Amino acid sequence: MDTVEVIDKVLKEKISADHVEIIDDSHLHRGHKAAGGGGHYSVKVVSKQFENVDLINCMRMVYTALDDQINGQPKLIHALQIKAYTPSQWAEAN
Repeated sequence: MDTVEVIDKVLKEKISADHVEIIDDSHLHRGHKAAGGGGHYSVKVVSKQFENVDLINCMRMVYTALDDQINGQPKLIHALQIKAYTPSQWAEAN
């Protein structure tokens, strides 16, 4: 399973994401020594669990869900840009 598939699976399982979009931005950071083997990703996550939760805590939920991929070995994620939406926010934006 590649990293994009892992991210998708983890977010759907751990925060009941209804929708996940993942972009691998690693090619934009080639040679970034601090990455330590992990990639750079942008994610859009839609979850009912974000209802009545401020944006910072939504992001914390995503980081917590992906902790093994960010801090584990092998390190799959070095950098993560997050856009978190409730289902109603997602419907309004799209």
